Amino acid sequence: MRYRLAGLIFALALTALFTRPASAAFTVCNAASYGNVSVAFAANWKDSTGQSNGRSQGWWTIAQDECKIILKNDISAYQMYIYAFAASDPGNHYWGGSNQFCIDPANEFTFHGDDMDTPCSKGRAFGMRYIDTGSNSTYTYYLYD
Repeated sequence: MRYRLAGLIFALALTALFTRPASAAFTVCNAASYGNVSVAFAANWKDSTGQSNGRSQGWWTIAQDECKIILKNDISAYQMYIYAFAASDPGNHYWGGSNQFCIDPANEFTFHGDDMDTPCSKGRAFGMRYIDTGSNSTYTYYLYD
């Protein structure tokens, strides 16, 4: 486990050295030992008029010890939530929380506005994990065992 985590950190450091500066984004890294994981997100924000907006979207498959950008936006004003599960055992190895949003557990999806809020007009409600991004424009979240 220690060597795998060190390898992931080394790979991320090399990527940072040899790529141009990253644009604003929300990235998820799979540092768990369960193999591939599938990730969905929900995001809430207020536009320039103060109107609430939101979107839920999935699925991204992230291989063990890899990272993937799942939202290419400046997230500094967003409230971010994720739901993820290990493909090898989704019933026992998942990352969720108490914040209910609508997602489609079986298909790729994008729900906007009221369609992402419960009660669900599309998909099913899942408990998603709040991610405190600290108002950063770019943030990386790690999934661990």
